[in-house]
Amino acid sequence: MALPCLAQSGEEIGSELGSNIIQSLWKHLKSRAGYLVHYKKKVKKLKECFEHLKKVRNDINRSVETAKRKGEVINDVVTAWLEKVNELETEVVNMEKEVGQNERCLKGCSPNYCWRYQLGKEATKKKADVEGLREEGKFDSISQLPPPPTIESMPVGDFMAFSSTRIAMDKVMNALEDENKHLIGIYGMGGVGKTTLMEEIGRRLQKDKKFDAVIKVVVSQNPNIEQIGREIAEELGMTLWGSGEPAARKLATRLRKEKKIAIMLDDIWARLELKDIGIPFGDDHKGCKILLTSRKSEVCDLMETDASVLVDVLSEEDSWDLFKSKAGNVVETSDVEPVARKVAKECGGLPLAIVVVGRASRGFIERSVWDDALRQLKESTPTNLEGVEEQLYKSLELSYKRLKTDEMKVVFLYCCLFREDYDISEDELTRYAVGEGLLKGVYALEDVRSRVHFLVEKLKASCLLLPSDKVGCVKLHDVVRDVAVYIASKDDKHFFVKAGLGVRDWPEGENLEACKRISLMNNYLQALPDQPNCPRVVTLLLNINPITAGIPNNFFQGMAALKVLDLSDTDIESLPSSLARLTNLVTLRLDRCQKLQHIMMVEKLKKLEILGLQKCRVSVLPEEIGTLVNLKLLDISNCSALGIPSNLISKLIRLEELYMIGCNANKDLLAEIAFLKRLARLHVYVRDAKNFPQDFLPVNAWENLRQFIIYNEFDWFSLASLYRRNFYLKGVSNSLNWAKVFLGKTEDLILDDWRWDIVNLVKLDEQNGFAGLKKLRITRCHRIVCLLDTTQVAPSNAYRDLEIINLWNLDNLKRICQGQLAALSFGKVRILDIMRCKKLNNIMSCDLLQRVNCSLEELAIKQCDEPRVVFNFDGLQQGSIMLPNLSKLTLQLLPNLTTIWTGVVSQGSLQKLSTVEVSSCNKLAYLFSCQLDTGHQRLLPPGTFMNLKELKISRCRGLSSLFWPSMVHELLRLERLELKDNEAVEKIVAEENGVRLEKGAFPLLKDLLLINLSNLSSFYGGEPETIFLDWPSLKYIKLGGCPSLKRLPIGPESAPKLKKVHVAGDDDVEWFHNLEWEDASIPSRFHIWLGKEAAEQAVEAKRLLQQGIFSSASRPPPPSFEYTAPGDFMDFTSAREAMEKVFDALEDEKMHLIGIYGMGGVGKTTLMEEIGGRARRENMFNAVAKVVASQKPDTDKIQHAIAERLGITLPKDVHLAAAELASRIKKEKKILILLDDVWDRLELKKDVGIPFGEDHRGCKILITTRKAQVCRTMESDTAVPVGVLSDKDSRVLFKSKAGEVIEDPDLKPLSNEVVKECAGLPLAIVVVGRALRGCDKKSVWEGACPAATEASYS
Repeated sequence: MALPCLAQSGEEIGSELGSNIIQSLWKHLKSRAGYLVHYKKKVKKLKECFEHLKKVRNDINRSVETAKRKGEVINDVVTAWLEKVNELETEVVNMEKEVGQNERCLKGCSPNYCWRYQLGKEATKKKADVEGLREEGKFDSISQLPPPPTIESMPVGDFMAFSSTRIAMDKVMNALEDENKHLIGIYGMGGVGKTTLMEEIGRRLQKDKKFDAVIKVVVSQNPNIEQIGREIAEELGMTLWGSGEPAARKLATRLRKEKKIAIMLDDIWARLELKDIGIPFGDDHKGCKILLTSRKSEVCDLMETDASVLVDVLSEEDSWDLFKSKAGNVVETSDVEPVARKVAKECGGLPLAIVVVGRASRGFIERSVWDDALRQLKESTPTNLEGVEEQLYKSLELSYKRLKTDEMKVVFLYCCLFREDYDISEDELTRYAVGEGLLKGVYALEDVRSRVHFLVEKLKASCLLLPSDKVGCVKLHDVVRDVAVYIASKDDKHFFVKAGLGVRDWPEGENLEACKRISLMNNYLQALPDQPNCPRVVTLLLNINPITAGIPNNFFQGMAALKVLDLSDTDIESLPSSLARLTNLVTLRLDRCQKLQHIMMVEKLKKLEILGLQKCRVSVLPEEIGTLVNLKLLDISNCSALGIPSNLISKLIRLEELYMIGCNANKDLLAEIAFLKRLARLHVYVRDAKNFPQDFLPVNAWENLRQFIIYNEFDWFSLASLYRRNFYLKGVSNSLNWAKVFLGKTEDLILDDWRWDIVNLVKLDEQNGFAGLKKLRITRCHRIVCLLDTTQVAPSNAYRDLEIINLWNLDNLKRICQGQLAALSFGKVRILDIMRCKKLNNIMSCDLLQRVNCSLEELAIKQCDEPRVVFNFDGLQQGSIMLPNLSKLTLQLLPNLTTIWTGVVSQGSLQKLSTVEVSSCNKLAYLFSCQLDTGHQRLLPPGTFMNLKELKISRCRGLSSLFWPSMVHELLRLERLELKDNEAVEKIVAEENGVRLEKGAFPLLKDLLLINLSNLSSFYGGEPETIFLDWPSLKYIKLGGCPSLKRLPIGPESAPKLKKVHVAGDDDVEWFHNLEWEDASIPSRFHIWLGKEAAEQAVEAKRLLQQGIFSSASRPPPPSFEYTAPGDFMDFTSAREAMEKVFDALEDEKMHLIGIYGMGGVGKTTLMEEIGGRARRENMFNAVAKVVASQKPDTDKIQHAIAERLGITLPKDVHLAAAELASRIKKEKKILILLDDVWDRLELKKDVGIPFGEDHRGCKILITTRKAQVCRTMESDTAVPVGVLSDKDSRVLFKSKAGEVIEDPDLKPLSNEVVKECAGLPLAIVVVGRALRGCDKKSVWEGACPAATEASYS
């Protein structure tokens, strides 16, 4: 039964399965047959279907074109869809063509069934693709709005990497990398390139991928907080809805999602509340850095930036390069270049000015056109220079318009009355401001000065005024001054400014009738018109003009409104009668009118408040001056022969300021002055002060005196510079009751050679205890025992504000303070300088050390016999950090000093100590550690000297070594190590148990000097002896007089930056080569520089000998170029500027012949040698040869000298020699030839045989000469002047030659005078300085002044 059922079931299943298979197979065969039978129909349907797709595509294409015209960005999916449709269209067209071609080929032939099948199948598939694309083409949107432009998309053409922008960029980049700095300000005057710099920084940040996002937003003058937030959001791809705090929160949340983001806010004019915008930074978001630009440094202050970076103007050479790039090649033609350079110079290094003027000048071909452009710029009237007014002047005028007060605006405009590059003193501005009444609501002179200073500082912060090198002065940038003149000359301001333009005649053709302020200062006016029509003029500046014809009597007839008149520095011999008509005159300056002898006419000027008679030759101050009851300021400084009638000064009851510098006041005159109740400022020379009686002044004298300089040594006035109240007296033999009021008020006190009986200095001011004193210098006051003795009655605030103490030549000084110090005493002392105090033993008592602990920055102890220890930390509170601000320690000639520091010192002490100088301390055995039987013991805790940069040890005979390895490993910042004349030193680094010297020791050391160390046997005394240090920063080594030293820790890979080794003597050259080297090739890596004493010209030395004050002036002959001592070159400003220009020329492929010119003795040869040495060290040339040409050049000698440097011998015939020398020079790919002391044209190519220019582009020639004309006759490509030294640099050079003796208080004024007489001429300074070295006789120094004068003019 079961089997039949199963069989039946099997049949049913098999029948059903077979039927399904047959149906499926038939369906498959039918579709396949359809490809074959209906292939044409399928191709036709594909074409119909695609035609519909084409219409859709065309519609989308039209939408795409419309979107593109609107600047929108096409969606990627649309672009990809269009590409697919275009590809499919090609395939469909090809298929149609294939069908047509096949039908033509098959006429009369049997059909190709296989091809028909494939075609039908392909058409079916393509139709499905068309239908799919048609569905995909139903886009919601075709395009979207473009994103805001990124920093990378901004044009880069405006940025040029000049030195000033490079310096600013480095500072900004360093700040950006500092984790502690989040808000960085960039400031500078308008047009200096702040925005361009910011954009370049942004580009670099994106390129280097240092930030995940970099965003720039322009803030502008009237910032819209919500708009700034929206722009930041858009750059992050975010739409910011709403406003106020909710929007700020959303933006802040989004910004925090960026791990590192830089936000650049351009053109900020006032404080911006970043949190109101929604910018988190600092602790709120440490990864957010904000960069802002502003024209005002005060905006950076208001924004509380972590760093503020000034963008300075361009150097002269950079300015020229930028100007050339804008003005075109015409500026390099011989006719145009000189005036074009002057045009570029007028732009004052301001990039915007250079670009605008350069573009405006582009295409100027004729010299006359350039001359006119220069004249327009000089006169601040560039009306015909296209773009200058609109693009440059209007841009800078915006800074003026944004000044907050009218007072700031008028003071700024007043500054344009001075000539270009003038050092505008605040004192001058004050005297003029009082005259015009510029400042409202201030009447006392002291208040006016304060207001002027405040306004000047505000203008400096706005970058409209620049700081000056002169104390109390500011300057106007040339272009900013031009803009100020432009502003002041239009509308209703009525300025007429022709200062410093070489004007020789009164401007008759100008309309001066409406002018209020006329400045013709600093010109060549010889004569003035009889009666100019200037009825509205309020200020007239005619100073610094000859006016040899005098002032016509009627000149001031029509100037009734005049309030300020300056006739200083003119040659007028008398005052015109019309001066009496100036009844409104408030300020009259007649300073340095040295031919003017009578000023009777001044008595008519009853409103006069300011009268300047500085350095006039007026013999007697007229009695009638006493009638000027409104006079507030009288300046009779340096009127050395001026007689002042009795009781005249006392009549000037409103006098607030009296200046009598170099004008002696006897006791009667001083008593008169003391009665002036309103007197606030007094500068007076009291020659006979030491003879004044005790009580000749009233008790209530000097009630309102706020600022004074009182002195009795003629040249001591120059010592006053930092403080408002200065009192300097010398040779006093009694306690001078009259001076006590000054002693109680003074901030700067000098007491020299006082012989009174006071042993406790504070007794001089028992009432105040010198509480307000800031600087104290006592010298040769041999009865002084201490400055403060609190065992006696003493004020609790004695020496409260004292910052600087100089104690020199005090034979009986035993201690600085005696007894327990009061709470406020000596707590601000920054500098303590002690010299030649024979009995001073305990310099830093425990009490004093605790008091100066936090304030002391510099300590110098020199030539004191008693001290055995400098710092004794015993007895101090445990755990206290000691001397955290001490940066410099100088110890010289301390014969009994055994240790510098003793006692327990806490970790973290002395952390700022950067310079230590120890000299002639023969009992000093240890500096940093002391030797024990069990090893060594540190005198100070680890890390104490981590910031030490400079260590100089000389003539200390007790030192056997300097460091232990553990100490060396802490000297991570040491840059200079100098050891001289330490005969007992055996090792620099001694052996230490358990610690080895590491290869990476001294990582920042740049200079190493080991001189006259006769027992030095090794640098390192531990194992292994053959250790080599890496010396990654070492650039300079000087060695000499170390005969026992056999090895230096320098290996094959050591000191990659070291190019030369300076040895002290001839024997040291051989010694250096014979040292034990790991690799015999190591010494050949270095250029050996043999130092010899610099040569001196015999003529100058002979002149000085004739004065009878010098023992010897002979010198060896000049050294050859290879052996020139680098010490002769000092990096002063003038030399540095000249060197930079020369190296720029050397690197310029277009320049081959470069001239250096300057007066004799200015340092041209020294500069040339330094350039040659540096060029060789830096491998700029394959060969460097120096030859002296001299006044009578010998061509043969010049040829053979060059040949000798190149290692060849020349034939005797000069013509053959020239040909052979030229051939040899051409073999040097790059060669530098130095021709020193050229006096006339040399035929370098034809006669000497030096090929250059087109003949040999790799040959550069550098010449020195005393005449600029020689540079022109030699047709040099550029000529670089070498100027004399500045006063500051002159002083530095003189001190390096004359020694510390010039700091002696007796000699310092004389040494200043000697330096001054040398007139900045290096040769004169060096010769005179060496001749006076170590000389402490005042009479010799007094005789040196004429010798110095002669040396400077020789």
